Amino acid sequence: MEIKIFGKSLFKFSKNEALFVGINSSMKESKYLPDFYGRSFGGGSMSIENVISSSFATELAGTGAVTKYAETKKEEPAKEKEKITPKGVYNLQMLNDKSFKLKVEPTYLDNLIQSFKDKLSLIKSEEYDMRNGTQEIASILMRLENRKNYSDHKKVFEEFPYTTTNKINELVKEHDHLKMGQVAEFMADMPKEAIDVMKKYNKEVDLLCKKQAVFYIIANKEDFKKTEKRRDPILLAQSPFGHFWQILGAWDEEMMLIEEL
Repeated sequence: MEIKIFGKSLFKFSKNEALFVGINSSMKESKYLPDFYGRSFGGGSMSIENVISSSFATELAGTGAVTKYAETKKEEPAKEKEKITPKGVYNLQMLNDKSFKLKVEPTYLDNLIQSFKDKLSLIKSEEYDMRNGTQEIASILMRLENRKNYSDHKKVFEEFPYTTTNKINELVKEHDHLKMGQVAEFMADMPKEAIDVMKKYNKEVDLLCKKQAVFYIIANKEDFKKTEKRRDPILLAQSPFGHFWQILGAWDEEMMLIEEL
C-alpha cells in the first residue's frame, strides 16, 4: 500500500519537504499565528552589524589592542538626549510606514506563493538551520493565503497603520530608553482601551483564519521591571497578512497595578 500526503508518495518526499509538512501542520493546529519576531525562527537574533562589531572586538582583544585603545582615547561626555515617550512616538507617527501598500492582486499572490515554495525546495542547510528556514516559509505562506481573503476583512484592518521590524529596531536603537517586549509582561496592567482594541483585532483575525493574534509592546525599559507606576505603552500586532506589524494605539494614562485593586 502506498501512503500519500497531498497527493505525493510519502517515500518520494525530500527531507526538507517532509519537515515542511510537519511544521506546516503544527502551525495550522496552533491557535496562534506564528510569531515571526520571537526566537522561534530568526527573530531576536543579533543583526549582521552587531555580529561584525562583536567579531572585530574579539579579534582586537586577542592582540591587546582594545585595552590600549581604551587607555588612549578620551571621549567627550555625551549630551543626554531628551527622552521621548512612547505616546510621543505614537503621536509623531515615528513608526508609521506611510509608503506601505498591501498587495492583494491574485496573480501577484499566486506568483509569490510559488516563489516561496521554490525557495523551500532549495533549502540544503544543516537540520537546525533548515528547520528555521522552513518555519519562516510556512509562516509567510500561511499569511499570503490569508491575504487572498483580505477584501472581506479590510474594514477593520485598515483602521490601523503599518510598520516594519526595521523601523521598530531603528527606533529602539536611536532611543535606547525604549524597549520592545511581549505584551504578556504588561497584560495585568493594561488599560481597558488597550484590551478593547486587542479584543477587536483578535476577533477579526479569528474570523479571517481561526487564529489568535500575536501582540507586542514598546515601553520604557524601567517599565519592564517592578515599578510603582507603569505608563505609556505602544501596542503592536503582528499582521496576519505578512511579516510586518500594525500599530494599535498608545496610552499615556498611568496603568493600574494589581496591588492597587
